[in-house]
Order: sequence, then C-alpha cells, then structure tokens
Amino acid sequence: MTAEIEIAGERLVLRPDRSLFWPRARALVIADPHFGKAEAFRAAGVPVPGDSAEPLTRLAAALDDTAAEHLFVLGDFWHAREGRTAHVVEGLTAWRNERQGLLVRLVRGNHDRAGPPPDGWGDWSNDLRVEPFVFAHFPEPADGGYVLAGHLHPGVVLGRERLRLPCFWFGPRVGVLPAFGTFTGAANVPIRRGDRAFAVAGTAVVDVSRP
Repeated sequence: MTAEIEIAGERLVLRPDRSLFWPRARALVIADPHFGKAEAFRAAGVPVPGDSAEPLTRLAAALDDTAAEHLFVLGDFWHAREGRTAHVVEGLTAWRNERQGLLVRLVRGNHDRAGPPPDGWGDWSNDLRVEPFVFAHFPEPADGGYVLAGHLHPGVVLGRERLRLPCFWFGPRVGVLPAFGTFTGAANVPIRRGDRAFAVAGTAVVDVSRP
C-alpha cells in the first residue's frame, strides 16, 4: 500500500519498495542503492547475505508498476570500490541494456568515488533541477526549489518493541528518501512538529508524522 503527499503543488507517491514516484513527470526516484555493498563486505571477510540482483529486481518491478519513463538516482549508486566487481558491473550493464528507452539521471554521492557508472548509465551530476524540485544527494536547502535528497538513510523507531523502520521524511524545504539498497540500515532522524514522516512497514507506507 502506497501513501501520497503534496509537495510544492506536486503529488508524490511513496512506495513500500522505498522509491518515490512523481506522476506528472513520469519519474521514479530512488536514493542510496549502494550497489556492491554485500560484495564489498564479503571482500573484507564479513559473511553477509544478498547481492546487487535483489535491488535491481525490486527496481524493475517499481518501473513496471509505475510505467515510469525517467529514473533519478540521488547518489551513492556504489558502496565501495571493493564492491565494484566485474560481476556487479556486468549485472548492472545487462539490466540497463534491457531498458534502453528509460531515461536515467545520476546524482553524485559521497560513496561514488568508488568509480564511474557502468556503461549505459550516463555520468554524474552534482544535482538535478526539474521545477519545482532540486534533486540532490545531501539534504541541504537550495535556491530554486524544494530539495529531494538521500544520504541520511532516515528511519523511525516505533512500538514497544522499538522497531526501527526506514522512512520518508519531509521538512519545510527538504525531503529525504529512505535508502533503496539492501543491507543499508536506517538512522533515527529528528522528526519535528510540522514535518511529515512515513514509515516503510513491510508492504505498506504508514504516516507517522507528529501531531
């Protein structure tokens, strides 16, 4: 189950796969996929589950479900140089080759010093401006529009069990998307009165804004 919010006069759809869909622009937006993270951990001798195939499968399903024509990636495409293996690059290139009609724009994140994007994915931009939004990696106010960003991996703690869930978090001038990648975790963010926050709880997106 999705949730919706209106920002800067635009309807945005918040999805339980941790992507955001902007219907008017036919754009799917994700932040912090951290491709190659599991591979980087295993290269360091840490036995973690998963690989880059799972987020790509989830991304393909989101694109199919929304019929998006554009994909905006808000930084940290890569996790680390050690995870940028031939196998990971080949998988990303093959995935992109199957979707040549999709227009992709990449914003550079702090982890993207790991290397250039794979073939067909384009090149980095410091930000992307499509009125009324500025798409960026770092969640900092900017002139020219409401900022949609990543970087923080925002999360909220709910219930007696103190369950930490990823969330979408919208303040007066900046909104932050949850990390799209697998095995990325979530960090508590200071949700203030007047902010809007939506937790990703399994297959649902739940409004957890403070009254």
